[in-house]
Amino acid sequence: MRRLIRSLDRALWLANLLNWFRVNIPPRRGILIFSAVLLLAVSLIVHLVYFASGQNAWLGVCGFSLLHVALIIGFLGVLLSEALGKGYRE
Repeated sequence: MRRLIRSLDRALWLANLLNWFRVNIPPRRGILIFSAVLLLAVSLIVHLVYFASGQNAWLGVCGFSLLHVALIIGFLGVLLSEALGKGYRE
């Protein structure tokens, strides 16, 4: 377990990802919520095609997967926007 923690602590890709979030998310707080709304719309379209096509199982899995990913992104966007508060432009 310590080896895993040490490798994550030294991982450059993780440091770059966290730095990207630190720099890019605060000025664009609403982008996660907006992308979640778009994914919800795509999920609705996939569900409508799923029910119209005679219950194709893969379309159902794709629709429910998109729905859950959109909900997670939306909740993450709400949590981040609440934690970040008002931006420096406001």
